[in-house]
Amino acid sequence: MKLRALAALAVTLVLAQFTPAAAENVNREFIALATISYTVINKCGDQYEFIDGSAQKAADQVGADFDTYGPATMNAIFVIIGIEYDRTKLIPEVTRFVRADLEELMGEIKKGERYFCKKYGATMVKVGFMKRK
Repeated sequence: MKLRALAALAVTLVLAQFTPAAAENVNREFIALATISYTVINKCGDQYEFIDGSAQKAADQVGADFDTYGPATMNAIFVIIGIEYDRTKLIPEVTRFVRADLEELMGEIKKGERYFCKKYGATMVKVGFMKRK
């Protein structure tokens, strides 16, 4: 599934009430959102900032396993970009998802950082992960 579709689905899940049956892939959507948020803060940090506790709150609202997938996602990003990471937090499937998401995001960044920041920064604001500075 394309990252844009995942992000759109995640926004829908966070903003709308839903039944557990409609939330089968919430952990996957959470991984996508966490990956997007990391990229936005690194490319657009002069425009956006995290809201304390927002990622955990969003995960709680949709039933995603924040305690497992939050650290797994961040450590997957770290290992992929070549910085220090905690191997005990890695989950191979999460690392594969993050790698695919980062590759797609790099394609979006190639369209221009301004374009990327406007589009994906707005997504992070809509889901409540970030706010504009």
